[in-house]
Amino acid sequence: MARVKAFRFEWTDAWHNISEGFDSILETSESGEVSIQFLVNGKPFQLNLTDIEDEFIEDMKILNKWNKREYNNFDVLDGTMWSLHFTYDSSIIVARGMNGFPSNFLDFLNILHQKYNVPKAELEDEKWIKQDIKHTKIVENPNIDSWAMYL
Repeated sequence: MARVKAFRFEWTDAWHNISEGFDSILETSESGEVSIQFLVNGKPFQLNLTDIEDEFIEDMKILNKWNKREYNNFDVLDGTMWSLHFTYDSSIIVARGMNGFPSNFLDFLNILHQKYNVPKAELEDEKWIKQDIKHTKIVENPNIDSWAMYL
C-alpha cells in the first residue's frame, strides 16, 4: 500500500495573499485517516485520502518531472507565486514558480478540480496560465528543498 507522507501546494498572489488562491497541508489522524486540508479562496475544503491514497499517488505522478525545478516568467510583475512539496513512499517532489508554470500545470489543476472536487481558486485563469506557460523559463535547481518553498 502506498503512503502519502507530505502534500503542500500553495498558490498566492505576489504578496502571499491566499484569499484568492490555494494553501494546503496533509493531515494524518491518530486513527490513521489521511486527508489534505485546503484553503481555497480563504475557505476550507477537506480531501479525504484514506481509501484512495494509491489512486491519488498515481494521479499525482504527473508531477514527477517538476522535481527540483523552478518555473519563472520574468515578463510579469506582481503576478502569482506557487510552490509544491509532495512526498509519497520514497519519492519527493519539490518545485516552485513565479509567474511561470510547467506545461502540464492545467492538467494538475484539472485533476484536483474534476476528479477530487477541489474548488477553483479565484486567481485561476486558463487563458492567462497558457500565456504564462509560453514565456516560462525552467531552471533545474538541485538545491531546492522543502524549507525553501515557503518563505
